Amino acid sequence: MQKIIRGLHNLSPSATDCVATIGNFDGVHLGHQAVLNQLAMKGDTLGLPAVVITFEPQPNEFFAPDKAPARLSRFREKVEALRCYSIQQLCVLRFNR
Repeated sequence: MQKIIRGLHNLSPSATDCVATIGNFDGVHLGHQAVLNQLAMKGDTLGLPAVVITFEPQPNEFFAPDKAPARLSRFREKVEALRCYSIQQLCVLRFNR
């Protein structure tokens, strides 16, 4: 992964086209792996950066903190797991409304 972007306000004005997926990606299981591989292949085919968009805190932690399941991995572990794929950017959006 080449770049971690924290918040939309940190996106470059020149950043336009990309292929993207959105999700929590808490624990990169087989389903996530398939999505990430497809994302990387589509990005390569189209010549566009592959971007993963995720949230901190996770939406269920925001809406129902007392009922939110325990995380499968910490944020740092999530980043390390995503580094195994051909992802150019990780965009982390603060989930606060």
